[in-house]
Formats: sequence, structure tokens, C-alpha cells
Amino acid sequence: MLAPIDHSTPVRRFSANVSQLMQAKQMALLDGLSALMNDADALLALVPPEALTTRSASYTRHLVCADEHGSYSAMLLVWHPGQHSPVHGHKTWCTYKVLQGTLTEHHYHWNDADGLAEPRGAVQRRSGDVVSAPAGLTAIHRLGNESETVAVSLHVYGVERDRIATHVNLLVQAA
Repeated sequence: MLAPIDHSTPVRRFSANVSQLMQAKQMALLDGLSALMNDADALLALVPPEALTTRSASYTRHLVCADEHGSYSAMLLVWHPGQHSPVHGHKTWCTYKVLQGTLTEHHYHWNDADGLAEPRGAVQRRSGDVVSAPAGLTAIHRLGNESETVAVSLHVYGVERDRIATHVNLLVQAA
């Protein structure tokens, strides 16, 4: 059993410093990943041809690679017209690049008092665009294909391959 924690000023200061260090480390990682995405266009050739022509009920994920120690996984996501992710924050960091087509990213702001995500506009993400998001509720969004053609994006997540379906999206209710 853990002993009670003293929430005195030194503890709060220590906690704030650890949080600041962790945030700086995560931002440096996301900056580095964004730069690496410039060389990712060749990965589009890895999408199975049937994924581009056969529409499924939802967007589909295709594993590109995963760290053997579980620190990251890279996925190609195929979005047919009208397919969207749910409104979500992230349980882990994420960087993505649109490789083909156009995606629409709807942004939200977390309202802690109401426990709801409030709409804050939308941005078109075109082929070549790279976006990064930290873990948490500071970058809540809904990504989707509102165009008439198939879109493909590459996503790199800070999670092992077997947890992609359960440990990436932090689902929230939109206002």
C-alpha cells in the first residue's frame, strides 16, 4: 500500500518540472517525426490494391512497421469517401501525413466543466500535409474523407502494434 503523498510546495514544483520535461521530450519527438515524414511517400505503394477499390464500413488500417520493443507502430489508413474517425483525443502521441487525396480535420476544444468537446472549426489536409498531436485532450479532432476520391494517410503512434485498436484514440463526446 502506498503512503499518503505530501502535496507541499516542493512536491508541486517537482511534479511541474517532471511534467515540463516530459512535454519537452514529447515535442522534440514529434518534431523529429514530422521531419521524417518528408521521406514517407514511397510507403503509399504498400497499400493493398483491394483496399483502394473495395469500400469497407469504416476506414481501414494496414500495419507498415512496428518497433520490436513496442515503442511505436506505423499504419497506413485508407479512407473512402464519407468515412470518418470518431471525435477523439489521444492516449499517446501521433504524427500523420496525408499521402493521397484530401482529408478534413475537424478541431475541438475540451470543456472540462461540461465534459464535452466543443467544435472549433475544420482544416483541409491535402497530400503532403503533416500533423502531430501530443497525448491528452489538447488536440481533440475528428479526421475524415469528405471528398469524392479515396484518401490515404500514414500514421505513427507511440504504442505497440497489438494495442493500436485500443490504446490510441481517447474517445470523447462532442457538444
